[in-house]
Amino acid sequence: MAERTLNCAACGAPIEVESRFTTLVVCQYCGQTLYIHDDAVDPTGKTAKLVDYGSRLALGKAGTVRGRRFKTLGRVRYNYEGGFWDEWFLRFDDGQVGWLEEDEGECTLVFKTRLTSPLPPFDDISVGSVVPVSQMRVFITEKGTGSVAGAEGEISFAARPGEQIQYVDGNAGGKAIRLVITRSGIDLSTGEPLEFHDLQV
Repeated sequence: MAERTLNCAACGAPIEVESRFTTLVVCQYCGQTLYIHDDAVDPTGKTAKLVDYGSRLALGKAGTVRGRRFKTLGRVRYNYEGGFWDEWFLRFDDGQVGWLEEDEGECTLVFKTRLTSPLPPFDDISVGSVVPVSQMRVFITEKGTGSVAGAEGEISFAARPGEQIQYVDGNAGGKAIRLVITRSGIDLSTGEPLEFHDLQV
């Protein structure tokens, strides 16, 4: 059910916004990327059409994660040296939103978390080290650079195609930790890896 309906600033088509947390939407008719401000949209340009590769998820698809019902509202794709990964924006039946990260068939359900302490400089973080992150001691398993390939549907942050990112992956006490660093800020996500049967679509 739509939280509100707006019109595309480029083609005038109706855009149904399904989450109150949505800040960016891609028009399904013309491909225009639009920022949502209060009850208006601000066009930012076109986004690249994302090529499908056989994921179990798709825009608008519903399912369950460990018994919790969700609907898929959007997707962001990131490119990096080893290929790409997708992050699917999910809205659960109770209104909570989260992200399902999908990389080479491996899925991790994460939720954005507030960063409460400074991070060491990116260049000082090394794989195999332990870094303090918001009262957690995070064992670093991967770090690298990449870029936003594009987005579709609606998402909860401004994903500009071509924007450069730095990312750090790790774990703390059995939880998966991901940091994504852009010009506009640092996103901290925490969650758990999923088994194949945990995701039902």
